[in-house]
Amino acid sequence: MQAMPTTRTNKKISTDELAVLSQSELDKFINQAIVLRAKRRALSISHNEAEILLEINRGLSPKTQNRFDELAEKIESGTMTNEEHQEFLCLTDDIEKHDAKRIELIGKLAEIRQQTFDEVMKDLGIGQS
Repeated sequence: MQAMPTTRTNKKISTDELAVLSQSELDKFINQAIVLRAKRRALSISHNEAEILLEINRGLSPKTQNRFDELAEKIESGTMTNEEHQEFLCLTDDIEKHDAKRIELIGKLAEIRQQTFDEVMKDLGIGQS
């Protein structure tokens, strides 16, 4: 079986093109870009570091993010039911656990790289506005 030839394009995606994407399409695009960046960086780093980076960059599932966003809107509009409030609390707890795991992995990466936590955060472009 012969491999298909690939072409490289220098197509730039404008913010206007991204602005028309739905929230789930944008989340998918961002996740794919993060994974691609991690894979490219993985070429020059250890396997262990690459695994940690992939895990750090793993976002919430689009389904979870969408549901969280829906429930957050209901809070703001004052239309949330008691059942939805409980679901929101559970989702918030899950998201906090996800974030705590990311923080733990960033610390582990800092140890491997012999850098400070803040240096790794800066290298990864996390927390910058």
